[in-house]
Amino acid sequence: AITKVMATKVYTSAEFKRERDNFLSLIKNMEKADTKKWLDEVKETLFRDRAGDERKDEYTRLEAVIEKHQNLIPRVSETQVKSEVFWKCYEYGDDLIQIFEFIDDQRAKSVRDVIIGDTEATEELMDKHGSIMRIMENKRKTVEEFIVKGEKLMEDPKSPKFLGNPC
Repeated sequence: AITKVMATKVYTSAEFKRERDNFLSLIKNMEKADTKKWLDEVKETLFRDRAGDERKDEYTRLEAVIEKHQNLIPRVSETQVKSEVFWKCYEYGDDLIQIFEFIDDQRAKSVRDVIIGDTEATEELMDKHGSIMRIMENKRKTVEEFIVKGEKLMEDPKSPKFLGNPC
């Protein structure tokens, strides 16, 4: 799972969520005190019947593995924080697509070529355009809040480069 996340592939939000969930499930027990206790118990069980030098050599090897495990924790924690920021960005992107689709739909409704033959048709067209303007005005607050949300994401130093933050 970790090699997939480090790939240069551009993920959809669903793909990223799946990889993020896999990553989180892999690391969930990494920092627990129970894990360290369990490793110590296993170490004692494995080396109980070994001869002195062999026991010492194997014990040293296992201690090196445990130390590598402990040294990974800060980097994994940093990766976890970054994956959360990236997830927020993916969610933002999904919302952004919906807003763009809404705006494109409203624009398409308002810019059709229209041949007006009488005043009734003109009034009907003006009513449709007025309706579109009201819909757009009602959506304004949502879009403005969305822009603020994007600006907050950009302020995060761990935000990805595509948001305009030079990481």
